[in-house]
Amino acid sequence: MMKHKNKFERDNCISKIRTMRIFKTVFLLLVFTVTVISNANAQSEATKSGDLLYVKLGNGMNAVLMPIPAATNTEVSFFIKTGSIYEIDSLSGISNILQNILADKVARFLRNNRNSVSFQNTQFSSYTTTERTVFKLTTSSNNLGSCFNLLRDSVFNSAITASELMNAKQNIINEMELTAKDGKKNFENRLTQSIYRQDFEKLNVVGNAKEFDNISLPFLKFYFKKYYVPNNTLVTATGNFSYANLQEQLENSFKAMVKSEFNPETVTKVVDFKPMVYTTQFIVEDSTAAPEFHICWQFTGTASNDLASRCGYLLSAMLNDKNNFIQVKAAKMHCHKLVAQYEANNYNGVLRIVLQPDKSNWFNTYSFVVNELSRLEKTIVNESMLVGGKVQFKREYQALSKSKEYPQWIVKYWAGNDETYFPQLLDSLLSITETQMKSFVLFYMNQNPHVTGLLVSPQDRQELNVDSLFTNLNDSVGNYVFTYRQNITDLETKEDSTKLRNLLQWLKINSDVNIQINGFADEGEFNKVYDDSIKMFIDSIPTFKKAMPEAIKKGYLRPEMMRAMKLIKYFYDNGIEPERLSGTSMKFTSATREEAIANLKCTVSLEKMRKQISLYEFHYGKKKE
Repeated sequence: MMKHKNKFERDNCISKIRTMRIFKTVFLLLVFTVTVISNANAQSEATKSGDLLYVKLGNGMNAVLMPIPAATNTEVSFFIKTGSIYEIDSLSGISNILQNILADKVARFLRNNRNSVSFQNTQFSSYTTTERTVFKLTTSSNNLGSCFNLLRDSVFNSAITASELMNAKQNIINEMELTAKDGKKNFENRLTQSIYRQDFEKLNVVGNAKEFDNISLPFLKFYFKKYYVPNNTLVTATGNFSYANLQEQLENSFKAMVKSEFNPETVTKVVDFKPMVYTTQFIVEDSTAAPEFHICWQFTGTASNDLASRCGYLLSAMLNDKNNFIQVKAAKMHCHKLVAQYEANNYNGVLRIVLQPDKSNWFNTYSFVVNELSRLEKTIVNESMLVGGKVQFKREYQALSKSKEYPQWIVKYWAGNDETYFPQLLDSLLSITETQMKSFVLFYMNQNPHVTGLLVSPQDRQELNVDSLFTNLNDSVGNYVFTYRQNITDLETKEDSTKLRNLLQWLKINSDVNIQINGFADEGEFNKVYDDSIKMFIDSIPTFKKAMPEAIKKGYLRPEMMRAMKLIKYFYDNGIEPERLSGTSMKFTSATREEAIANLKCTVSLEKMRKQISLYEFHYGKKKE
């Protein structure tokens, strides 16, 4: 166990005030005793809002109570504000390990107990997310007091042993091995990795098994004592109970718990997520009836930018409106599914479009949807569609506010000491203007890259020739090297042809990326290489014509420049704008044959150019020519 020094001690020295330590200890004990008494005697605060009762115990524990008289049972959930984004990078998975240990204690009690609460009359579940750890019990209202005592003793006042830590680590590793064979779970992991890249560990709830050895029992206990405290806990209850009865039972079970020195209310932003730089895509094989695309944009969290998050909810409702242009056209293309999902947390969010096109028109449907999603300010972001989206969202929100899930949505967005985000979401969303929505889609959709994952069966992948139109692409294309034989300026290998096709797809999906082809040659090669098509190409492009007048006049190029220009021409012929294309050339003198072979190549340089839109175009559209 790590020894913590007193701040007045130094190595190999005796503190001059060491005699004060007994007095200091006594004083701290007195302060602790007073704190316990203060917490125990502090009055609870209760506030009614519609059908909800907000309760705050004297020790800082908050609860949202929603009676449903017609319900047969009561569902109680304890949300501890901790998850992967609260963890140290080198100790990922500690929240998940801790939750597994504590959930096992609760389950063991229910399994062995024969009295008021047991598996015969009480359902139990537990899980961890990026921001919350949840323990949920469903039982008769007569058992609530016993359930509260069970969670108090088995979760908050639990003693954790080394063997429990070791068993939890092994159980999670075993689950990881099973998950590795699950195509859909692998697909979700791949999506998260592609969206957040180096930040994936912060959102990897399960954790990194390679770092489990770093999680020691002393640190686990330290983490447990810091976060599993009443003032870091939110409780929801829905079902057949009375306000007064449940509040009294909650107070009786938890009022003696001491408020922690750690103040979760001061946490306003746990972690910064780096934005995506490039648009990427990938393929995962799984048993699925039809190819299914998941197109994802990285959005802000509700606590980071509440206006942007409200726009995310409204945009999702607008995209799901069957009367919008994209939905109507997709239906005509026999699309089976086109659904928008806004997955928001306090500190990060993702807009996901799930698209299941018909096999007969799978790639054209995908291309149409992606293209339209990149210009929403010109299509569905208008006053009438805005009104329709607000009506749709209002209908869904009002239905949710009457359901038993409503308190859990409030708790989900309870960041710091502010619980108002979700209760005020409808009113604030209805006030969003057309200009605000246009600004939102321009910044988050047009200007930002996205990730597309394709879930497809092995049979469909082969029959539809998927890889010729849609292949795995990430920023590794910037490392591509095209190789040649001496005095040859055309690509000859299947590997280089595949790289060229991939690079073309990359440029098409990253329309704000410029590419420079760097041609290389060895001094031992020919000095002059002729190709009439390249000469005509240079002569037809003003930029190249101005930069290379001698090449047009003489009618030949050196091999390094010819190699670069042939690749540039390929991209131009396949729709890449000339202003995005450039090239360089360099000749080397080799000392050995191996060096000479290494000099026969072309490399790639990528530069992202952020699009800008003028104020005039933003308000009125492009000027007519």
